Amino acid sequence: MRYFVRLLLIVHLFLIVLTRLTAQNNAIHIQQTGNVGIGTATPEEKLQVDGNIKVNGGIMDQTGLIMPAGAILPFSGSVPPPGWVFCNGNAYSKTGDQKALFAVIGTMYGSDGDKFRVPDLRGTFIMGAMPGDSNDSLSRRGSADLHNHTVSLQSKTAGTANSVNHSHKFPSNWYNRSLADGKYNGIDIHSGNIQTHTTQDAGSHSHQVTVVFPDTLSGNSTGKNRPQWAALNYIIKY
Repeated sequence: MRYFVRLLLIVHLFLIVLTRLTAQNNAIHIQQTGNVGIGTATPEEKLQVDGNIKVNGGIMDQTGLIMPAGAILPFSGSVPPPGWVFCNGNAYSKTGDQKALFAVIGTMYGSDGDKFRVPDLRGTFIMGAMPGDSNDSLSRRGSADLHNHTVSLQSKTAGTANSVNHSHKFPSNWYNRSLADGKYNGIDIHSGNIQTHTTQDAGSHSHQVTVVFPDTLSGNSTGKNRPQWAALNYIIKY
């Protein structure tokens, strides 16, 4: 009996407090459907709040924290929102406001005495980590990979265009000769003036030229090669 009386007293006190809260600018409203409104008289959900919510801890759904410490997002503002810091390599106290973030990343991105550093993602392309691969493990930074490009050019046979029937004159050094002192022992078999003679007629013809291109490797390259882009800040939850 005593327990029942106590229960009635507790319920009565709760109703008194609730009535007073409701009377203060209609702060809290509980509908028959079970919906609760704070700052609104017509809540449409189980809990509807007209204003900001401040909690000393995380907000959870049925699977866990909605936004856990260590989550990283692109952000278009120039000042990080409350509960977030820029991913710019800054150092923060291990026991300060960012202690939950320190519990997640530790000194993975560097430390400075009793402080730990957040990742510095400025001007950096983010890729998925490869567990077990030392080259692409979590928190590792890299630069443009050195690589070559193989260029294979096909050999090509080219030809000259046909020219009209023509002949060529003898060069002057074919017939210019000097006489030395003494007797000449040669036999002159042609008494005409060879300066007016031409080579034999070759007829109309063309020439074939084959050009062979060897396979070629380009040199190592570290230049940037990126598509159309937009710069944003990265922020990390603490």
